Amino acid sequence: MILNLLLLRRFAEQLEKSCVDCVEAGNMTKDLAGCIHGLKNVKPHMYLNTMDFLEAIQQQLMKNLGRK
Repeated sequence: MILNLLLLRRFAEQLEKSCVDCVEAGNMTKDLAGCIHGLKNVKPHMYLNTMDFLEAIQQQLMKNLGRK
C-alpha cells in the first residue's frame, strides 16, 4: 500500500510539473492567457482550445515520466 501511495504521489507531482511546464512554454487556454496578457490583449495564436491543451499536458507528462 505504501508503494502505491508513493507511485501516486510521484504521478501527481509529475502531472503538476507537466501543467506548469506547458504554461511556461506558452501553451495555455484562453482564460490563462487572459490572466497573463489581459483578456483584451489575447489573440487566437496565444492560446489553445481545451482539448489541445490537455493533449499538450499529456505529451509533456509522458516526457516527464520518461515515456515516448
